[in-house]
Amino acid sequence: MTPPPELEPALSTFELEDGLAEELAESQLFPDPEPGLLSSSRLRAMTGPGLDSSGHPASSNMGAGLIDRPVSWVALAGFMGTGKSRIGWELSRALALHFVDTDKLITRVVGKSIPEVFAHEGESYFRACEGEVVRRVTRLDYAVVSLGGGTFIQEENRRVLLERGPVVVLWATPETILARTRNSDRPLLHTPDPLARIEALMNEREGAYRQGTIHVNSDGRPSEEVVDEIIERLWNYYEFGGERASD
Repeated sequence: MTPPPELEPALSTFELEDGLAEELAESQLFPDPEPGLLSSSRLRAMTGPGLDSSGHPASSNMGAGLIDRPVSWVALAGFMGTGKSRIGWELSRALALHFVDTDKLITRVVGKSIPEVFAHEGESYFRACEGEVVRRVTRLDYAVVSLGGGTFIQEENRRVLLERGPVVVLWATPETILARTRNSDRPLLHTPDPLARIEALMNEREGAYRQGTIHVNSDGRPSEEVVDEIIERLWNYYEFGGERASD
């Protein structure tokens, strides 16, 4: 489906050549990273064994650390309630990258909440908006991108995202997801039995999610622990030439 005609003029303000990087830097949705938040352990995990604890090269033949940014772009996918926005935000701070939440970007551009888009324009309209936003954010550098729960399910979105860089898929049990989303206004959970709906949707989407690059369980774990694992596995991913990481 082509992007809705109402969406294209609004999204034109986010074209890279028209100042998307500046828009992202100035927006409250995408605040400037704070490199000072990097712990020495995360700095080593991000830049590899080529740096000492102060961030200086330990040898002349290893990476140059933050300047070269070994991890310069990564997307987070997974079912709703797996922690993509929270983990993505903390990951962006740890890696000193911008944070982009595609659902929030869509609501900002179209001027409606996700439930309002579903109610007034329908899911197909939302998915078309989603696809257009994916094409834009994959043109960014220095970003952690948090995807909507259904974004990675669309074949074209998967292709574009995986061609751009690693996609980390977060996982949690249906019970955990229900507990995390119980008080939210999720259009897909407007049903008498939301747990059964979650289980059905997760089974339906599992095959697509399994095509992600790296898989991390967020169930019952503090966000910092999840972020540390993601950083370690991203470093391993790049260290071994960008080959898909094992689960």
